[in-house]
Amino acid sequence: MDELGGLPAHPLLVHLPVVMVVLAAIGVVLLSVRPPWMVKYGPLVVAFAFIGFVGAWLAAESGEALEGRLRDAGETISGPLRDHVEAGDRAPIIAGLFFVVTALWIGQAWWRRRSGAPKNPASRVPMILTGIAVVAAIGAGAAIVTTGHSGAQSVWEQSVP
Repeated sequence: MDELGGLPAHPLLVHLPVVMVVLAAIGVVLLSVRPPWMVKYGPLVVAFAFIGFVGAWLAAESGEALEGRLRDAGETISGPLRDHVEAGDRAPIIAGLFFVVTALWIGQAWWRRRSGAPKNPASRVPMILTGIAVVAAIGAGAAIVTTGHSGAQSVWEQSVP
């Protein structure tokens, strides 16, 4: 997972989680505010979260390969790059948890609609799951954006004369 078309794979692959996890996070927040949209857009949000998770995993793997290439070339790993590597190690885990929470949230809503379960105002399960999904969305979005920012920062700080 070192190169794509002769170019380092990592700078190309990082865009996948940055776009998809953030879109899925926005989707979760929107669906929490507009529950009727869940029927139409819920599966799309789950798909975005899954693609974001896979993208985060691919980005982390390609980042490890790039880090190995830099070390083999005798380059020093700067502080900002070290921070990025640590954040990149956590990104697939966070994106994976976000995907699971989102899939469970959308899945339980689908199951409740499909089974014809009566809306019980005393049941707090849908509200609790919605809260967990929103917190996971905000956390995953923030983690992915922070990871991307630290990577960009490490590149641009090295490039400035």
